Amino acid sequence: MASVLVIDDDPVIREVVQRILDADGISVSTVGDAQTGLSRYAEEKSDLVIVDILMPGKEGIATILELREADPDARILAMTGGGNFGAPELLRIAELLGADNTLRKPFAPSELRAAVQRCLAASSAET
Repeated sequence: MASVLVIDDDPVIREVVQRILDADGISVSTVGDAQTGLSRYAEEKSDLVIVDILMPGKEGIATILELREADPDARILAMTGGGNFGAPELLRIAELLGADNTLRKPFAPSELRAAVQRCLAASSAET
């Protein structure tokens, strides 16, 4: 069973992602901030980390950089609604700095599933 760690400050997004992926038989763990997420990943590596880019405190870009430094093989899916900067630009920056795939909020369940499956398939293809 694949495992996913969701790092997002929005409890509604965490719950939605968890419900969608649980229904697909994926083990999901969620946290509300980057520092807790980094600690959780260090304790128990997940097959995929879903990181919100815009969060209070440590933002997603810094989180992606730290994940990459700690584990160059980590699979990372970055997501954002864009805020004041615009989602396409933030998602492109996330890819340039280490995200394997991106997802724009709001997303349909099928879009989340497809993005997660692409990341997990890439991970299993490398092993």
